[in-house]
Amino acid sequence: MAASPRMLTAEDAAAIAARVAACETRTGAQVVVALAERTDRFHGLRWRAFALGSAAAAVAVVAADFARPDWVTSHTALVAAVAILGGGLALALAASCWPRFARLFLQHSRAHAAVNRRAKMLFLERELFATPRRDAVLLLAGRYERVMAVIGDTAYRGRIGDDDWQSIVDATTADLARGRPRAAFVAGLDALEALLVARGFVAGEGGRNVLPDAPLEIGGAP
Repeated sequence: MAASPRMLTAEDAAAIAARVAACETRTGAQVVVALAERTDRFHGLRWRAFALGSAAAAVAVVAADFARPDWVTSHTALVAAVAILGGGLALALAASCWPRFARLFLQHSRAHAAVNRRAKMLFLERELFATPRRDAVLLLAGRYERVMAVIGDTAYRGRIGDDDWQSIVDATTADLARGRPRAAFVAGLDALEALLVARGFVAGEGGRNVLPDAPLEIGGAP
């Protein structure tokens, strides 16, 4: 089986790894970053596209009937049905063949939930909870979803809240929306480092580095 193509260039991976190492050196945290090609299959996006295409075609048919009532014949109903179904099928086909188009029908809340769910799974799969001080932090970005999730272990409980983690996610939003994962990870790591330092996490509190600095790349949806 052929290996999956890399999502990050060697230069991007090296830059992210260096930023991870710098963040860990200053804060003592155990940081892992991961880029997933896609965290969910998102069934139903093609049906959304079909519904939009059918609705648009139906509006066009009605508008044509009002504009030119003399066009109405015994075959009008058949023509209208074909036009409506054709419009729906055309957009459904576009959504199947063009992922960027299909993503237009993906709700942000659904994408965010999928990336968060995959981040929690990855945290367990990689046993990031097994660090000596329970101070691991995972930043997972969904390449297709263009959403970041941040998961922190129990060392941060009571000192860093949900809104604080969300501020790191917010720092990555603009770059992810532009399809720039390297810039998004760097922005997220900058925000993470600033947050940890502000909350009193410094290098003296951490132990040896037990997690890889190089970004993980994960394939398609499980």
